[in-house]
Amino acid sequence: MAEPADAPPRLPHLPADIFMEILSRVGGVVAVVRCAATCKAWRRLILEPSFLSRHRVGSSSLLGFFFRDTSQKRAHRRRYLRRPTRFLLLHSSQPQATTELHMSQFLPNAAGLSRFNAVVASGAGRLALGRAKGSSGEPIRICVCDPMAGTSTFLPPLPTSTTLFRESLVFLDADGSSFRLVAAVEMNWTGKILLRVFSSRTGQWGAALTAQPPDNLVVLFGSPAVVHHGAVHWICETRAHPYTVHALAVRLGQTEVSMRRVDLPLQAGINRHNTKPLRLSSSAHQGCLSLVLLDKSVISIWNFQDDGTAGKSWALHKTVYLMPDPFAPWWSPSIAALCDQSGSLFLTAGQGLFMVNLETGMTSKVCDARCDKYECPYMPDLRSCLGAMKSF
Repeated sequence: MAEPADAPPRLPHLPADIFMEILSRVGGVVAVVRCAATCKAWRRLILEPSFLSRHRVGSSSLLGFFFRDTSQKRAHRRRYLRRPTRFLLLHSSQPQATTELHMSQFLPNAAGLSRFNAVVASGAGRLALGRAKGSSGEPIRICVCDPMAGTSTFLPPLPTSTTLFRESLVFLDADGSSFRLVAAVEMNWTGKILLRVFSSRTGQWGAALTAQPPDNLVVLFGSPAVVHHGAVHWICETRAHPYTVHALAVRLGQTEVSMRRVDLPLQAGINRHNTKPLRLSSSAHQGCLSLVLLDKSVISIWNFQDDGTAGKSWALHKTVYLMPDPFAPWWSPSIAALCDQSGSLFLTAGQGLFMVNLETGMTSKVCDARCDKYECPYMPDLRSCLGAMKSF
């Protein structure tokens, strides 16, 4: 049967290795994922271990950082403080080469996101942005974007009262068709935490769940939360012991919240007023809850061990010694971000942003510092993104 005259032309039949060569040249992870969503044949080729190895995207690939410019050294600082969140695109082919992009150049439907801050990104490629309540009484708004798929979803306004503050977001779980997002706020002057869970399946926020942390713990929402074995973990402090810090494991049910304190190593309480040296991690390589502790030029990684009985303790897993530039007296690193999927730690030090591979100890400079506030890295895992797609 002859094809209609207006039928689109068919691609010529080419050997698989030719298609592999073409797909390996399409560019970054975003382009690869979108190619995989085109047809079954391309997706099968991209999922081949040989392609993943050749394209060097078998593990998580850092696309860049969401940031806001807060430099005090530049002129017209007030103007910079009002700047919206932007994306710092890193070029893998050119070390330390970067491009600053407006949100509209990286995210779909970004016209209404000028006052939103990037809060947290999931390994499957989703990104949660939040806008805090303004002085005019505007409600807290949250938008979940998927730059890979080119979609944006504005969530219903988060129901809160005027006595709530310090919003914290974390993806509880996510797959190809749905996700659950936890929003936690601290109730003013009470020490209690109010939590709500948004489910993309229902399109609504769940009922408010209120809980009192045990042992007078105070959650440090400035430190990112980590989800491990279905429980959300936050770093906490206690007023009774000013030189110790703990972790709080929060497990959410339908109508109740269970909390338990997890004591951290004594070394974690060196400086409780500064949470930058501490990061909790759900180690993909070790399969356990980990703590990354930065003390000047020494990184120590602690794993939480459970012997199956009542014995649970922290054990020092690895120590990484950073090699500062001897001609750089400004070397005083602080943690900018931690990516659980790839085991990469990002440090800001002096005039640079550095990435440390916690498995190998290798340190590389990502880009020159701009005295910016790095909100969160966007480091999607190609395997997770492809696995999250619906089957053809």
